[in-house]
Amino acid sequence: MSNLDEKIKTHEERLKQLKAQKQDVITREKKKNAEQQRKDDTRRKILLGSYLLQKMENDLNKEKILAGLNQYLTEDRDRKLFNL
Repeated sequence: MSNLDEKIKTHEERLKQLKAQKQDVITREKKKNAEQQRKDDTRRKILLGSYLLQKMENDLNKEKILAGLNQYLTEDRDRKLFNL
């Protein structure tokens, strides 16, 4: 019977190891997905900013955009970037 108990113990240890490995994989995948979402968000912001800067070359558009920013921006350091 002790031989059977040893096999059970061995299999239980292996099961613990496999569960730990599975959890590590899940954690890595979540981290990778979160990082990709952050990168995608940053890229969207850069592209949108580039688009708006191009639109601001037209004086009429510039005034509309700055008026919207004037209401949106609350921190002094952000407002200074646009001379608001």
